[in-house]
Amino acid sequence: MSNYYALPFFDLQKAIFQKLTASQALTSITRKDEDDLGVYDAVDENTPYPYITISEPYTSPFDTKTSNIETITFTVHIWWKDNDDYSGKRKTYEMLSACQQALMARNYSIPGARVLSVTRRESRVIDDNSPGVKHGILTIQYKVQNI
Repeated sequence: MSNYYALPFFDLQKAIFQKLTASQALTSITRKDEDDLGVYDAVDENTPYPYITISEPYTSPFDTKTSNIETITFTVHIWWKDNDDYSGKRKTYEMLSACQQALMARNYSIPGARVLSVTRRESRVIDDNSPGVKHGILTIQYKVQNI
């Protein structure tokens, strides 16, 4: 019962990271070198494009007398900057699609918890304030039960 009210934010974020970095369709675009696959939880202004960031989660609890279920929402941000070969939003669309395909797989493994469902909440691509920068946004919702 010690795990009953634990928030599995970090373990779920690690699982999201593993799924994104395992996606060949995604890392073929974002890979910087052998060790840097272009997926981060934090970046600075010097991070080279393209890259993915896993944003902060938020949760809504659903408790019953016999179980504790958290609805946890993560947002994944996709960043692309056009270079000399203008591609418009096409590469951002490709990255967004690869992220969604990787994250909708149901085989999540989280210590002390079970992922009951994975739901797409929102996806969109917008023009950033910086010239040539495209910003994809993917929001995924997880129902997680502590075990």
